[in-house]
Amino acid sequence: MITAIDREKCIGCGKCTNTCPLDTLRMEDGKAIIAHPEDCMTCFQCEMVCPAEAIYVHPYKELLPRSLPFMF
Repeated sequence: MITAIDREKCIGCGKCTNTCPLDTLRMEDGKAIIAHPEDCMTCFQCEMVCPAEAIYVHPYKELLPRSLPFMF
């Protein structure tokens, strides 16, 4: 899950917002922000394309609660 964007390192290029498949990131005041962290699917695309290395994606997505088995 995306956990941080270092606003001091961010150069405002927009590569992260353009590559995010779920619109998790947005641009605000010329810098990237995490708009919808709960939507992050931990694909690391934003972290990989950031030329300033300003984005940190935690390597483990939060575990979802187990669903109960379906009963007939």
